[in-house]
Amino acid sequence: MKQALLGISILAAISATNVLAISKVSDESSFNAAIDAANLDNSINKIVFEKNAQLSLSHPVIYTGNQDLMLFGNGATIDGENAGSFTLDNELLASTEDGTLIFNTQGNITIQQLSIVNSATRGLVINIPQDAQGDDIQISLDTVDIHGSALYGLHIDDNADKFDDGEIGSAIGIELNISDSSFKDNGIGAIDFDGIRVDERGQGDIHATIINTHIDGNGGDGLELDEAGRGNVDAKLQHVTFNDNGFYNEEDLDDGFDIDERGAGDIEVSLFKVLVNRNKDEGLDFDEAGSGDVKIKLQRVIVMDTVDEGIKIDEHGEGNIETIFSNVMVMDGGDDGIQVTEQGNGHIESELQKVSAINNNKSGVKIEQWFEKDENLSVEKGGALHLNKLALTGNGSELQLHNINVE
Repeated sequence: MKQALLGISILAAISATNVLAISKVSDESSFNAAIDAANLDNSINKIVFEKNAQLSLSHPVIYTGNQDLMLFGNGATIDGENAGSFTLDNELLASTEDGTLIFNTQGNITIQQLSIVNSATRGLVINIPQDAQGDDIQISLDTVDIHGSALYGLHIDDNADKFDDGEIGSAIGIELNISDSSFKDNGIGAIDFDGIRVDERGQGDIHATIINTHIDGNGGDGLELDEAGRGNVDAKLQHVTFNDNGFYNEEDLDDGFDIDERGAGDIEVSLFKVLVNRNKDEGLDFDEAGSGDVKIKLQRVIVMDTVDEGIKIDEHGEGNIETIFSNVMVMDGGDDGIQVTEQGNGHIESELQKVSAINNNKSGVKIEQWFEKDENLSVEKGGALHLNKLALTGNGSELQLHNINVE
C-alpha cells in the first residue's frame, strides 16, 4: 500500500505542475544543454530522456537552479567513468566535490527510470545550500539504479564541512523517498563510502522512506543516515535488502544500515520484511548520543552472518529506548545477536515476540541499562523486557541483562 501511495504522490506532483520540457535528452551534449537551460530559466522543471538512451559523460553535469526539477529517464543509462576525479591524502581518505550528476539546490528533485553507473567519484549528489530556509527538500527516486561508483552511490549533503565533521548546516531538513530501486557495488574506490549517505546538520530532520529496494555489495555502509545538531531521524523501510556491505576497509569494517544521531533529537525506525545478510560489521547499527529517545520497531526481519553484532541499538545520554521486535531472527553473528544498551539518565522498554537468536558468538540477547557503565549498584528504576516466544540456541551465552526486569 505504501508503495502505491508513493507512486501516486509522485504522479500527483507531476500532474499538478505546469512543466516546460525541452527536446529529449539523447547524449552528453543534449543533457548538458537541458541542464544549462534549466539553470537559466526557472520555468523549466522537467527533463525527459529518449527511451533507453546511453550517455557517457566526460565531465560532471551540475544543476544550480532554484526550481523543483524532474528527470524522466525512460530507461536511460548515464555512465560516469570519465566524469570527475578525487584525491587521496596520506591516510588514504578521499576528498572531492565531483560527482556524475550533481544538484546544488534546495529545490525538490524527482528522478524516475534512470541508471547511473561506473562513476569515477560519486554517482548522484544533492548539495543543500547552507543558507537554505523554508520547507524541507524532497528527493524522490523511483526505479533508479546506481552502481559501480568509486565513492558514494547517492550522497545527500547538508554539511558545511567537506570532511563531514562538525554541526554546521542549513535550517531545512531532508525528506527522502525511494522505491523500486537499487544501490549496488558503490564505495569501491576509497575508505568509508556508502551505497546511500545522508548528512544532515544544523536544524532539520531526516525523513527516509524506502520501499522495494536493494542496497547490496557496497564498500562502506549500505545506508548511513547521519544527523548532528537539533533534529530527528525517522526511517521507514519495507521489502529492502542489505547484503554484503562494509567490506572495503578491513581495519574498520562497515554496516548494513547505520544511523548516527548526535545532539538533541530522536531516532525512530520501522522495518518490515527486511533482509540483512553477510554485512561485515553490524547488520543494523543505531546510535543516539545526547538528549533524545530511540524507538525501533522490527517486523519480519532477518539478520545473518555479521562480523560484529547482528542488531546493535545504543543510547548514550539523556533518553529512553523502546523496542518492539516481532518475527525477528538473528543468527551467526560474530558478537552478540541482539544488543540494546542505554547509558545515562534513561529507561529501556523492550518487547520480543517470536524472536530467535541462534549461533551468535557472544550473547544471543544482551539488554543493559546503566546510569554509569559498570556501576556496582543500580541507581535507576529497572527497565522492562516483555517476552513472548524467545528462542535462544547455540550462542556463547543466551540472555544477558543488567538492571532489566523480565515481565
